Amino acid sequence: MHAIGKALIDIIVVFFFVGMAGSAVVILISFVEDFRELFGDDEAAPEPAVPPMKTTASASGYSYDLSKPPAHF
Repeated sequence: MHAIGKALIDIIVVFFFVGMAGSAVVILISFVEDFRELFGDDEAAPEPAVPPMKTTASASGYSYDLSKPPAHF
């Protein structure tokens, strides 16, 4: 019984240190991303605004503008 407990403790210790290493990687990546954001080294430039499409459709005497959201009743 003592040997099984010792083996389980050793496995748990390994998992603990693997988890700490993974957390350190996440913290490092977050630090790099925050550093880039703070000091303006932005990879993606903002996309230009695309004007909405002015499309109208009509059928059976009804017409509607597809660029506007539908009215809710």
